[in-house]
Amino acid sequence: MEGPSAATCLAEQARQLQISKTHPLLNRRNIAAKAANAWGEEALLAEERESDQRGPLSKQDAAIAKQFADDALARRRKNAR
Repeated sequence: MEGPSAATCLAEQARQLQISKTHPLLNRRNIAAKAANAWGEEALLAEERESDQRGPLSKQDAAIAKQFADDALARRRKNAR
């Protein structure tokens, strides 16, 4: 498997989002917001890689994956404004 796992990407995305909201320096907040977007994109790629290895998802896992994808899309749209 190439690249970090989806779980690792989502954890790093959450960490960067927290920094983007709380860091005292504006420049660091901007960088963290961009990093969070990048980690979100990587999480989607990682989920695709991982799904290729595991076979079909259960209904519950598919719903969770869809929620992550919907959240990532909403963040991308929000950040594009």
